[in-house]
Amino acid sequence: MHKLLPLLSIGYSVVLTILSLMPQVGPSNMPSNSDKVFHAIAYMFFTMIWYLTLKISFFSKKALRIAIVLAIVFGIIIEILQHTLTQHREADIKDVIANIIGTFLSVLIIKLALKMKVKNN
Repeated sequence: MHKLLPLLSIGYSVVLTILSLMPQVGPSNMPSNSDKVFHAIAYMFFTMIWYLTLKISFFSKKALRIAIVLAIVFGIIIEILQHTLTQHREADIKDVIANIIGTFLSVLIIKLALKMKVKNN
C-alpha cells in the first residue's frame, strides 16, 4: 500500500487540476455557492492523501504541516490558473476559503484518529 500512496496522491492532484480547469459540468440551476461544499470535500481528501504519502518519509507532525501548506498553495495556484488560463472559469476567493476549510477539516479528522490510536495502544 505504501508504494501506491505516491501514485494515488499524484493521480488525485492531476485529476483535481483537470476538473478545476475544464468547463464546469453539472446542473446549472444549483444554488449559489453550493460548489463550495465540493471544494471543501475535495481538499479534505487532498490533504489526507498527501498526509498519508508524506508520513512515509517524515514524522507525523511534519507530514501534516507539509500537507497543509501543499493543499493551501495548490488551491491558490489552481485559482490563479483558472483566472489566467481559462475563459470559462473565474478565480474566486470563496473557493480558496472553502479549500482551506476542507484542509482544516482533514487536520481535525487526522488529529482525532491519531488521538484514538494513542488511546487504544
